[in-house]
Amino acid sequence: MNSRMLNFRKNSKYKKARNSNIELLRILAMFMIVLYHITCHCITVQFTNPGAMGREAVDIFNYPVFYSRLLIINSLMTFGGIGNAVFILISGYFVANRDGADVNIKNISIKLLSQLGFASIMLVCIPPVLHYLAPDIYINMFDATIFNSTSWFVGYYFLIVLCGALFLNKFLNGLEYKKYLTFLLTTFAITQFSWSANLVNNLANELTTLLLGIFLYSLGGFLRKFDPLKNVRVYIFFLLIFIMYVLVWISGYNATETSIENYYRSENADAFIQSIPYFDNSNIIIIIIAISLFEIISRIAIPENSVINFLGKSTFMIYLIHDNNLFYEIWNLCDWVTTLAQSLTTFIMNILKWGAGTFAVGILIYALYNLTICILKKGKRMMIKV
Repeated sequence: MNSRMLNFRKNSKYKKARNSNIELLRILAMFMIVLYHITCHCITVQFTNPGAMGREAVDIFNYPVFYSRLLIINSLMTFGGIGNAVFILISGYFVANRDGADVNIKNISIKLLSQLGFASIMLVCIPPVLHYLAPDIYINMFDATIFNSTSWFVGYYFLIVLCGALFLNKFLNGLEYKKYLTFLLTTFAITQFSWSANLVNNLANELTTLLLGIFLYSLGGFLRKFDPLKNVRVYIFFLLIFIMYVLVWISGYNATETSIENYYRSENADAFIQSIPYFDNSNIIIIIIAISLFEIISRIAIPENSVINFLGKSTFMIYLIHDNNLFYEIWNLCDWVTTLAQSLTTFIMNILKWGAGTFAVGILIYALYNLTICILKKGKRMMIKV
């Protein structure tokens, strides 16, 4: 990446055109989250607890042996945290440098509540139709309480933006470079040191998660305000991502070998259960990859693209619509264990296909949401006296 391209990020023309870059980043982050949820809520369950999904165990990988192709699952398990971190970074990039009064909490609340409400209605109404069309397939159906339990990320995102509007933006805007950097390092350190993180969590459950969100939000604002990584060549970020995944793969190997050793020491006669590491949102590997992806894609100069922008706007609805038992059961129709055993290529193509299909459903629901809003606006006079 040459210096001309890096400096190009500074000028106003680029800032207008870069919208589509960020929307492209949203799309990538959301697709990674979908792939993570397929892996976390379906594929790993078929490996470790098939009875929980009403499936018989497939004893292909249930031997005390390290299978290198299972590292693809270790890699996919990082995608959820990366996607979440990228979304918060993007929000901070665009919102953290505003005055708190410029952040319209009312409009944000309306947007979140309306999309959440529409997604909940779809999740209540669509499963009975599917059950009628395919009675032999188990369909998990919901009641109206799904509105309050659709996605944890909604409340997480809203509380971070609310903190920005109430006090955080004003605080950050008053910091010069060194003090801003000190605030970031201090906040990050609290989330990384186990004792301090546990202490914060003991004050209030999940408070460490909120603190991590505040760090990522503030970091997004820092990247926009000071552009501290502007002189770092783009290949460094690719290299960082590669190194982080090497660590992920080594971690997967170590976890499996430790499980094998414990299996033999315990003289267990049951089938061996593969060990699949989990990567928390605060994991430093997750944070480094998210920042690297942000820097790589934000440097791609592409013209304003209405299709990309629409898909980017649909990502919140996709988030709301897919992370539930209905989709878990649909994904479970595929025998992921056997597919992976037969062909790594076929496995990758299948998860991309199911991920793309889930993504497409979310886009369709978002289009219906927009259509509904448009109809309601046009029919406003028929419903409300003016």
